[in-house]
Amino acid sequence: MHEPKFNAMAEVLLELGTEVEALGEVLCRDQGFAGRHLRELQAIDLIAQKQRALAAILAAGFSEHEMRRISLEALRTRFCGFMDDSVPYCEVPLEGSVKPDSLGLWE
Repeated sequence: MHEPKFNAMAEVLLELGTEVEALGEVLCRDQGFAGRHLRELQAIDLIAQKQRALAAILAAGFSEHEMRRISLEALRTRFCGFMDDSVPYCEVPLEGSVKPDSLGLWE
């Protein structure tokens, strides 16, 4: 299922991830800003990581193998229902209970 539209989406996600990460790096150069906004900078990094993981899944045609490689627990639990042998180990319900700020990054 390596359709051109999925590859194009994956490329955009990778570009966005790179741009978001670069933004975070620029903001980290200002020590005063970084000291005051550590949680927000960590959120920026997490956004970039999620984008790269989603891009890899799209580029691989939604393969279970690529989904299993997800190292971010926040994403892994959301994809566990799509992997046949991992359904019993899914700890987070896939429907309705995910809060937009499930990591508590924003006050």
